[in-house]
Amino acid sequence: MAHVVHSYVDVPATAHACADRVAHLLRELIGARGSAHLALSGGNTPKSMYAVLAGLPNIDWSRVHFWWGDERCVPHTDKDSNERMARESLLSKIRFTESNVHGVPTTLSPSECAAAYEAELRRTCDTDPISKMPAIDILLLGIGDDGHTLSLFPRSPTLAEATKAVASTIAPPTSPVKDRVTLTFPAARAAKYRIFLAAGADKKPVVAGCLANPPADQPSARVGDAEWFLDAAATP
Repeated sequence: MAHVVHSYVDVPATAHACADRVAHLLRELIGARGSAHLALSGGNTPKSMYAVLAGLPNIDWSRVHFWWGDERCVPHTDKDSNERMARESLLSKIRFTESNVHGVPTTLSPSECAAAYEAELRRTCDTDPISKMPAIDILLLGIGDDGHTLSLFPRSPTLAEATKAVASTIAPPTSPVKDRVTLTFPAARAAKYRIFLAAGADKKPVVAGCLANPPADQPSARVGDAEWFLDAAATP
């Protein structure tokens, strides 16, 4: 697989196109296997995409398993919780199966939380035969202006994790919530489809770094080839 880049005039058009693609993949996966595993991301741009996705037809949401690529170690009712955002912008608008919502257990300590989430992934998802990682079907990804994705930040020791699928980590001092739980590079690379959604001129340099040959030394360039949905401002 190589990078595939889609560019649109503005954020609403980008969000609609990305939602259409995710919906298409969900329908295909459910039709072929009877279920699909979707890992959600946080942020304002995904929030607008989820609102579109919730209104698209012919998705049997009862057969979709929901995961999170990363989470802040806060209660799920907290304003900084990725799960809270997804429930408000997507889950509250569709008919889903609550037992298929695999929230990150943030009531545990960060290290215990990461271990428990990895165990849940391994119990529920297929295993990639090469990496032996749990294989999520669709991994939605954002990108920070520092080049991070998931909660994989530049210069973090977590970038070197090679055996765990989920790890606890610490965000930079400027982040409102320091304690995080995140998929690791091996788990991200095991996903069947990786989809980046990015908008704004501040994202253009880091997107260019991912797409360069050779890629820039930034975490977002190390998750593997992906499909990119970009607005004009973020497009290199």
